[in-house]
Amino acid sequence: MAGWDSSFLRLKRALPSSLLDLHALIERVGYQAYIVGGSVRDLLLSKKPKDYDLASSATPEQLKALLEGIEGVVLVDLGRAYGTLGVSFKGYFFEITTFRQEGAYHDHRHPSALSFVQSIESDLARRDFTINALALHPQKGLLDLYGGLDDLAHKRLRLVGDPFLRLQEDALRILRALRFASTLGFTLESATQKALWAQAPLLKHIAKERIRVEFFKLLLGDFANTTTQFQALLENTLQARFTHLDALEKTPPNLRARLLLICQSWDSQTLRDFCARLRFSKKLAQSLCQLFRHIPLEPIENPNLWLKKQLQHLHLGQLRALLGFYQAQDPLLSARLKRALKRILKNHEVYSLRYLTLRGTDLIELGFQGAQIGALLQACLEGVMCGAVRNDKGALLEWLQTRLGDRALLG
Repeated sequence: MAGWDSSFLRLKRALPSSLLDLHALIERVGYQAYIVGGSVRDLLLSKKPKDYDLASSATPEQLKALLEGIEGVVLVDLGRAYGTLGVSFKGYFFEITTFRQEGAYHDHRHPSALSFVQSIESDLARRDFTINALALHPQKGLLDLYGGLDDLAHKRLRLVGDPFLRLQEDALRILRALRFASTLGFTLESATQKALWAQAPLLKHIAKERIRVEFFKLLLGDFANTTTQFQALLENTLQARFTHLDALEKTPPNLRARLLLICQSWDSQTLRDFCARLRFSKKLAQSLCQLFRHIPLEPIENPNLWLKKQLQHLHLGQLRALLGFYQAQDPLLSARLKRALKRILKNHEVYSLRYLTLRGTDLIELGFQGAQIGALLQACLEGVMCGAVRNDKGALLEWLQTRLGDRALLG
């Protein structure tokens, strides 16, 4: 069995001082503690970890007794049954989980039983991928029991132990594997890939919310084109037919833009059904359906005017998502629109009634009323956007005066 490799003590320099202080507090009284999971993987890939998880021989009750009352420590109960305690300390939030072994899985997702153990080796044996089954200790170095370092070096995804059993235990690992391939740019080793295809039907037992979370993370990966080879698996799991999976990397990592890209061949009802089936948030579903009306891309003769018209009914985030989607359709046009949008925002150009210098009260004073006011203000806005008149109250009133003979304007 591999032992601790002290050459990786160099990683200690990259750890936040608050983590080292917390680690020292735990070990000072005789408990064991190790940094585990994605943070170790990211450090080895020279990436800055988003968060840090620890595994410890101490139970949540023991940790609570140890840490409660220490200045600056805030404890959050994240699930004592699973041995996890949240610790907020000096600007960081850490999850500390007791070493554990898991019994048989009863629903292809959750273990029917678990037991706390005193060995980090036993704890690492239950983890999913070799690159996540690494432990780092500030004084001992790195523990790699399953060849995770070699897999990192070869950009390879491999499940710990029997891949068929690992996926049978927790079917969500199938989508986690695709997500890691998408975000890290790794390839799946042959046995793991075979197990993925064989066990894919087990995903029907997984909650739609969990599937949605992994699917979204997969879509946003820098290497999302890798999902193309698993298109049939994704389509069967999500009960949908996707297009342009091979063009995901041509689109900015914007969730709405990438969703529009892969569902652009659908009709609006299919999109609504998909959002409902995966239980999208109401806000996201409504936003997608609103943007979907802009498909397919039509010729845009005046980018400046087109953008201003879109900003009247799309918020800025939606418009940027739409331009991201257009990037895969027409890169030159998308770049042109993005430059124009940047200029509009920088120069505070008028695209909304709230920016007009002419107000409804000004028109009321002139004797206009009801629907006339809205029609005249809208005419002024379009005139300013087209460059036909300056956004100046006097200039707008004078411009209106020349147009009052047009009865359509007055409604």
